[in-house]
Amino acid sequence: MKKISEDIVRLMYEKYAIEISMFSDAFLENTIGSRMTSTNSELPEQYLKKLIDDHSEAVLLRASLTNSYSTFYRNPLTFAVLNQFVLPKIIHEKEKNHDPEIRIWSAGCASGQEAYSLAMLADNLSGKTNGSVRYRIFATDILPAELETAARGSYNFDEIVNLPYKYIDTFFSQSGDTFTIVNKLKANVEFSQYDLLDEVSSAPPASIFGDFDLVMCSNLLFYYKPEFQKIILEKFSRSIRDGGFLVTGEAETGIVNTTRGFRNYMPPAAVFVKG
Repeated sequence: MKKISEDIVRLMYEKYAIEISMFSDAFLENTIGSRMTSTNSELPEQYLKKLIDDHSEAVLLRASLTNSYSTFYRNPLTFAVLNQFVLPKIIHEKEKNHDPEIRIWSAGCASGQEAYSLAMLADNLSGKTNGSVRYRIFATDILPAELETAARGSYNFDEIVNLPYKYIDTFFSQSGDTFTIVNKLKANVEFSQYDLLDEVSSAPPASIFGDFDLVMCSNLLFYYKPEFQKIILEKFSRSIRDGGFLVTGEAETGIVNTTRGFRNYMPPAAVFVKG
């Protein structure tokens, strides 16, 4: 399978100018296996021929390599640490330094659940500062369709069931079986398209200069080869202020622990501090 994967990587780039070499071998092989099943290709060689003959399958393969799964409060431990320790610490520093804005980047935000989960925490905590500290969240993803869903902010009950009831009551309006993020919260979250492997910038252009207090990028790093994980983490390091925080998925703790410039803030939570 590995030989076929290498052939497919080469074909995708040479025939369609689609680069997929950054993904880990295991993830790439699993995804190709899934596409083989979907296209009734019994042998890898059959699937390779299908890719040669059908550009639409190349597009589908690339889309399948983008993980768009997301839920509200996906990791309760992480969000408990953010709510009880990290965000209060950031707010205290902002008040002390007369800095009125918390800057957060939700990187790889998919359909918005992670960004809005952060917004709910920040809104609840910043509301206790008598208006002296506000927050702004820059949420990015590479897929326009996911960003459109995120900007709408409409979800069914099964998608919000993990949220505390007080957040559902405060931050959603209900219409039938659909729950939509209220405009007050949406106003503090800006969605934009951004490629984390972009070589030109260290942060999404919408943020202008980065300088984030917190970057959250959960369950994305492990899909990439180590050299590309390093590129992404170095980008985060450049965009996070000294003493700022990086949050990843729990399964990615080992990846960050091998990166210079970050230290685990409160194990076993996947929360790291820069510096």
